[in-house]
Amino acid sequence: MNQWGIRTGTPSPEYPDDMIAIIKGGLPQGKGKKKILIIGAGLSGLVSATLLKKAGHEVTLLEGNNRIGGRVYTKRSPFSEGNYLDMGAMRIPDNHRLVMEYIRRFNLPTNPFLNTTPYDKLYVNGVYTTVDEYEGNPDILGFPLTQSEKGKTAEHLFLETTKPFIDAYQSGSKEERKRLIEKFSNYSMGRFLRESPYGNPLSLNAIRMISVLQGIEGFPEFSFSDILTDIIYPIFRKKTTFNQITGGNDRLPYAFKEGLKDNLLMNQKVYRIVQDRDRVEVYTRNGKPGIYRGDYALVTVPFTVLQSIDIEPYSSISFKKWQAITELTNVPAVKVGIEFKNRFWEEMKIGNIISDLPSRFTYVPSNGIGSGRPGVLLASYSWGQNALLFNSMSKEEIFANVMKDLEKFYGPRVYSEVSSYAVYNWSVNPFSAGCFTLFTPGQETDFADYIQHPEGRLHFAGEHTSSFHGWMEGAIESGIRAAYELNER
Repeated sequence: MNQWGIRTGTPSPEYPDDMIAIIKGGLPQGKGKKKILIIGAGLSGLVSATLLKKAGHEVTLLEGNNRIGGRVYTKRSPFSEGNYLDMGAMRIPDNHRLVMEYIRRFNLPTNPFLNTTPYDKLYVNGVYTTVDEYEGNPDILGFPLTQSEKGKTAEHLFLETTKPFIDAYQSGSKEERKRLIEKFSNYSMGRFLRESPYGNPLSLNAIRMISVLQGIEGFPEFSFSDILTDIIYPIFRKKTTFNQITGGNDRLPYAFKEGLKDNLLMNQKVYRIVQDRDRVEVYTRNGKPGIYRGDYALVTVPFTVLQSIDIEPYSSISFKKWQAITELTNVPAVKVGIEFKNRFWEEMKIGNIISDLPSRFTYVPSNGIGSGRPGVLLASYSWGQNALLFNSMSKEEIFANVMKDLEKFYGPRVYSEVSSYAVYNWSVNPFSAGCFTLFTPGQETDFADYIQHPEGRLHFAGEHTSSFHGWMEGAIESGIRAAYELNER
């Protein structure tokens, strides 16, 4: 044990098989009943609370917001009845087994998420074309590439440069993968493509092409390995299929609510945590201050939010954990949903659109296809530096700019067909201060191993503490891992 009473070296359950066994059968017999405070009722907090309560522990779940789910957030108003848009997590890869296990457990219906369609379009460098036309003639977009780069798609160029890493990572053992990450942890995506340690360095114009078409333009300074494994590989890999929960992905966090109704306290914004050798105290504001006491606390809020919470004594947190708390960022993201009276994109045979305009990504709805009802278009999804463009605009200005882009895609009918819209900017959400975590170069090898480690009587969960940054799978994985740790104390 260390000076704060932590048992060091306790193995965590292996992903995914051990964790699926815990979802199905509960936690193993622990070390006795404990009183546990859980800060944050996002997916990780809900998973941990459910498992710990089932194991016989006394659980109090403190949520600062007036809703549960965290960044799994489905917006239904101001859209017409039955329509909605997932402003947070919107797609579930078919190989995310923990999410799918809980979906089966709660008997939630799903439908395919249209990550791609046969009618997808591109609007880049002023050129409007289909994906099929572009793949047949990549030079149609007018990128001034070198002679050896011409005639190749962005995906082709990207794989030429990164496939040796991808192959080594996929076929490697856990230790070999770790060595690869350590070797390239100081590379940003741009640096890796420019210098190409495996050969085939790319021109700046080719990198620009890849950045726009592979959706990484907004991440110029983030880690090569994190972008590759958390964004490009799962989202743009053609073999991956995606699902969504019919009726909105927030049906998953709300499925936990019934079992926690006696343990869940809303609008309890935490501003102070005090721990000693025997207990932990959590101070909240909700009109009047509240104080909650327990044996341990589980902190699930992102580190961007935890920075504003006082933790006392300061020395109860290790140097490396403080470094992670103050340096780890949450990526900005903005979504704009627009409801139209008719689903004219189906009539026009236009699917999803990638552009270099401020709207960036446009997704057709995956629910209610061909029904003739009004439809909600994810008119704009931007992330990273691209999303920061909207921070200087009001919601009305954001809407006007996105409509201007849509007119280029669909023509002037967008103005006569629009009925309502909603804008969600995760950068200004006080409960997350961003949308999802990505490492910058060097962070993964510098302090990644310290992010999830307990500190005194505090344990940590959330997608930022997992190996699945930006995914519901990461939130659930971390929730199971933290519940296991606390049960073993």
